Amino acid sequence: MNQSSYEALRTGAAILDLTGRGLIRVSDEDRARLLHAMSTNSISHLQPGEGTKSLFLNDKGRILAEVSVYCRLDDFLLDTEAATRQLVYDHLEHFIIMDVVELEDLSDAYAVLAVEGPKAADVLQGLGASLPQAEFAHLGWDGGLLARKSFTGADGYRLYVSAARKEDWLARLTAAGLALADAETAEVVRMEYGQPRHGVEYSEQFLVHEAQLLDYISFTKGCYLGQEIVERVRSRGLVNRLLVRLLVDDLAEAPATDTPVLHGEATSGKVRSAVFSPTLGKWIVWAMLRRDDTEPGTALTVNGAPATVAGSGLLG
Repeated sequence: MNQSSYEALRTGAAILDLTGRGLIRVSDEDRARLLHAMSTNSISHLQPGEGTKSLFLNDKGRILAEVSVYCRLDDFLLDTEAATRQLVYDHLEHFIIMDVVELEDLSDAYAVLAVEGPKAADVLQGLGASLPQAEFAHLGWDGGLLARKSFTGADGYRLYVSAARKEDWLARLTAAGLALADAETAEVVRMEYGQPRHGVEYSEQFLVHEAQLLDYISFTKGCYLGQEIVERVRSRGLVNRLLVRLLVDDLAEAPATDTPVLHGEATSGKVRSAVFSPTLGKWIVWAMLRRDDTEPGTALTVNGAPATVAGSGLLG
């Protein structure tokens, strides 16, 4: 981890190079209808310049992918993890039956650069950018698309530009005094802010309620793939396990994925991911635990070290 870029993300602003993420263009006359029917959030009401976050589920209600959805004048742009790029494309293509919809994978055509941190807005405005105000809102900027979207959970903006102009944009941003943060540093800050990530903390093994992603769901939009399971879980009121963060002391190294988490002598769940926070001087560990053991302040152990369930939001 780079200490200077860590401090920049925590107290100033830094660049994240997110190039390689999956970018899928969805166009033609039935584009909104298809996405609305396939995803957990409301899409049909979006106007050009607006956006939202959403999930794609399978018919068992498990989380296939997480996406940012940007509504543009003639299409939607979907942004997803690199690992779910092909899955999202194939998933949508499979359900295009009578719809008039075109899909195009733009992942290799664009670079994705983020500017994040408490001073991100000031830096971008200093470069002449008009800033989108609402989360997932987006505006054109010098041939690119600037969206209000954060990777780490800090104030953040994501810039989509032609891959051929990536180095020019990096030079422009670094000339404004921004450091380029490495991936490890970004992961530490992301976990300090409490932003779970698909393919790391949760995956298609998990239900939306288990991953505590209810803000990705519209409960008034009508039918979508996986809705029956989501509604059944909601009506019954409980799931048996939840994804939470722990603060762990006195560990020499990060606990491996699937390391048991103990409540007393009993196994409560397993570790999903872990990083060391320089600000806290402790390990931040995401774990999937029995629901009864997930109240903030609950005392647990990981590899023999004392652990405590943390609350939501930025730690430290």
